[in-house]
Amino acid sequence: MITRLTSTFTLCILFVISFQVNAQNTANIGVSAEFGLPSGNFSNVSGIGLGAAVKADLPVSETFTLTLNGGLMNFFGRSSQVVSLQDLTYLPAKIGLKYQVSDGFYAEGQVGAAVPLKNGQKTLFVWSPGIGNFFKLTNGNKLDLGIRYEAWSGQTERVSVINSASSKGFVGIRFGYVFGL
Repeated sequence: MITRLTSTFTLCILFVISFQVNAQNTANIGVSAEFGLPSGNFSNVSGIGLGAAVKADLPVSETFTLTLNGGLMNFFGRSSQVVSLQDLTYLPAKIGLKYQVSDGFYAEGQVGAAVPLKNGQKTLFVWSPGIGNFFKLTNGNKLDLGIRYEAWSGQTERVSVINSASSKGFVGIRFGYVFGL
């Protein structure tokens, strides 16, 4: 599975480079802190997720940008006097398309995979629609604030009745610093 993801990621990079030659805008790369607020049944498993990500924005046209996003996300398992659930730690890798609605405001959609770092968990399919805004700084760099709904779905190992949800949905909040290239 990792080999297929690597091959797909490499093909996407080559595809983007071919479009990059004709693009009018410059590419950006950013680093961010990520917060995940679980929703639905997933909120029974975890109360919060924390992570970090690196995101590349590669312009395809004046209004569309191809995005590549990779990072680390940990959802802290809930604990009580009766049961203690394990943390869920994944490496999400996503590719997407961003549309510039106005000067700083954008809407985007991403798909990809979340690869687990712990045994007994399986790779999950990721999809994520969201919105955000860039705030220009005096040095040419930008702040990126975004909010999205993100869902991770797929067959999971049945660790317990409580932790057997096949879909993990959460509201993701992104606080990023973007470097112009």
